[in-house]
Amino acid sequence: MVRSIETTDAQRQLATLGRSMMDYSEAASMATLKDKDIAQYNMLSEVGHMLTTIGSLFGPKLGDVTTEQKQVMQDFIKYGGSNLPQGGPCLRTTF
Repeated sequence: MVRSIETTDAQRQLATLGRSMMDYSEAASMATLKDKDIAQYNMLSEVGHMLTTIGSLFGPKLGDVTTEQKQVMQDFIKYGGSNLPQGGPCLRTTF
């Protein structure tokens, strides 16, 4: 018997937030940024990816989210990335 796994509204909302976080990080320019600044964008991508897999068969559970990861999520919701260090203009023409 194959068990059907339905995605809940909360999981869909978390996945949407996660994709927004990853998109923001991907489109940000890293020009002139130091490693400690770039690490913040890496964390944004990492948490974003995790949010897209919550509730999947082998993915993390909501209870697995750490305090630090929750803070990254809350900051992104509150500031939309404006609290992150900004590098030079993004000159990429393809994504």
